[in-house]
Amino acid sequence: MKMHSSKFRDPLISRAEPVTVIIPVIEEVLRSAGVQPVREQILDRFMNASPRLAVVHGGEDHPSNFGSRETVRRFIRGIWANGALPFEVSQSLPCEELSHGTDGVHYALLSRNLCTASLAAHIEAHSYDGAFILGVCDKMMVGGLRALVESDLAHQRRKARPMFGAFIPSVIGREVFVTDEEKRKFEPLRHRLANEDRRELDALFQLPLKPHVYAQIKGLLDRCFHRRLIQEGEKDDLERMIAKCASTPGANCAASESSMVNRMMLASFGIVPRHFDICLKPPSEEQISEVVHRLIQAIQKRERRVSVASLVRHNLLNAASVWSATGGHASWLLHLTYLADAISKKLSTADVTRKTGTVPQILAINDATGNSAYAMAVETENGGNSGIDTIMRTLAEKRLIEDRAPTLDGPWMQRIMDARSANGSFVYSTMTPYSRTCGMSGMRGNFCDSGVMRLGAHNRSGLDSFDKKIYLAVYYLGTRDLQSDLMTLEGVLDRLKRRVSQKDLYDTFVLNWRLGKAGLGEEMAHWNKPKLWNYLVHEKLLRAVIVVAGAGPHASGMPEIQLGSSPANGLSGTCVLVTDGRVSHQHDGISVAHVVPEAFDGGGLASIRTGDWIHLDLSRGEFQVVRQSSRQHAYKVLSPRDLLHRPDHKKRIHELERLRLELLPSFRVVLDQVSSADAGVSPAPRN
Repeated sequence: MKMHSSKFRDPLISRAEPVTVIIPVIEEVLRSAGVQPVREQILDRFMNASPRLAVVHGGEDHPSNFGSRETVRRFIRGIWANGALPFEVSQSLPCEELSHGTDGVHYALLSRNLCTASLAAHIEAHSYDGAFILGVCDKMMVGGLRALVESDLAHQRRKARPMFGAFIPSVIGREVFVTDEEKRKFEPLRHRLANEDRRELDALFQLPLKPHVYAQIKGLLDRCFHRRLIQEGEKDDLERMIAKCASTPGANCAASESSMVNRMMLASFGIVPRHFDICLKPPSEEQISEVVHRLIQAIQKRERRVSVASLVRHNLLNAASVWSATGGHASWLLHLTYLADAISKKLSTADVTRKTGTVPQILAINDATGNSAYAMAVETENGGNSGIDTIMRTLAEKRLIEDRAPTLDGPWMQRIMDARSANGSFVYSTMTPYSRTCGMSGMRGNFCDSGVMRLGAHNRSGLDSFDKKIYLAVYYLGTRDLQSDLMTLEGVLDRLKRRVSQKDLYDTFVLNWRLGKAGLGEEMAHWNKPKLWNYLVHEKLLRAVIVVAGAGPHASGMPEIQLGSSPANGLSGTCVLVTDGRVSHQHDGISVAHVVPEAFDGGGLASIRTGDWIHLDLSRGEFQVVRQSSRQHAYKVLSPRDLLHRPDHKKRIHELERLRLELLPSFRVVLDQVSSADAGVSPAPRN
């Protein structure tokens, strides 16, 4: 019996036009893959309802697509060799790495939603039965996953065939380091550097050359030029040399720390075939043929349990556990709730962050320690670990996941039987984890209902110098002014210095450090402002919070904010970053992001001023705007009502409305139709 008999309501076979359009398309796809097309065979397969499978890959200008051209051809050949009809689909979306520091950064996150809409519409219009999605960009892969989920659920509502899919992460490229010859070209400058800058340069030379490393070297050169330690021509030559070294496939996003987390998160849904999650070289035609055969078998047998929506539904809480175990990537907080929304499951960011109380961090990817994504891939290839299977086995041993959940290759309990145990190299056991927590937790305060705090890996110990302290606020409305200040050496702190008084500096110092060392605090009360400022900055006793409001999803698409790769990268040792937008995974300091309600929606974040006092209490998860009390050396928490009635509040919301008009008109339509950050910036329900 034909699989696509009339009772399955195939939308194409019974109509005249599709066959005349599809045959030339498939002929061209086969030619591009090196297969000589036979029109009679194509026609026969179409009329006999062979499965129609899409091979979806990124655009040619997207870094995560590097090196995938041959893999795409192999999938096309594998689909054809297994009796199905192949289609090649290119899914273009902006690269966030390319957009940092520009106005284009506003469009990165919501390209995920646009990717979902575009691919889901494509699948529905062309009536594909399944898809293979290649790449590693989290926005593209999550957007593609939700597109398949939406299409699967639409198929089920009209009692058609379920939708099936498999995700194939990109190959991890070999890392590149600065050579000895290239280091020697820095020697004349190195001798002119202060000890602290020399140590920073030497530390950067030990890291694989990736975009953020190049950015930090460039930032150091900019500082040297500012201090007249280097001439412009010499600076340009050194920047050009380092940029040339870093321009390799191994420096792109497929080999980053974040990409390893993205791979593990995708694989935790059971949609990545075994041994495809971490690869140093493209899969062979035999491996691909096996995966293609498995998907075709699922289509032909209508295995609803492994349809895309079913895999996401059964593995959603497993993925939340893996999120905590792999380090708690902030963007995946949004992605998990976004996918939960697709299957109509209630899951908030607070639900996900609660996993950090039970699931320790067991994955350690860190370029600085040599535990890079490439090094883990080498260990995987040599049999030292089994990638996601090792992680799931480790979590299953403590019942931190549901091992009966399905995957494309059978239930997890079956898959992980042959997986290697955690060896403490990249994957640690739950008894001796890499860290007891991934450093993520929920926050609340008098200016927000919720937010997400992240502690960088270097800040999880010695928190006494940051916890229960009064911070002086440095306020920015939108990201443009922040980027301008980050491009100068002392831009952020200069903004604060102009607005605070000597009394602010002294009183917060007394509250934070209990009069300092050996009674010096009494003497400091009589210092003038410049002397007191210089002392606090030099001794790293100043505590400041950089507040970036107007970066939420409704105001500007929730852009990602970076501090670590700027000339002001030393701020992470003094400052906390607070925003209603996102914070880069590269930021290693303390941050509070995803603040809800955002400033544009009337949240208290729109009322904070430069110079405000803000108290941080990590143990209670509280972040409060405070003011000095009438009692000596004390403070009082402002009420939310007092904050919202500040005259700045409405004025700033109007300013954000004006700034939003500078975004692309077609993009502004999307901003009005998404939920808040705590619901994943998902399609908003109709009021």
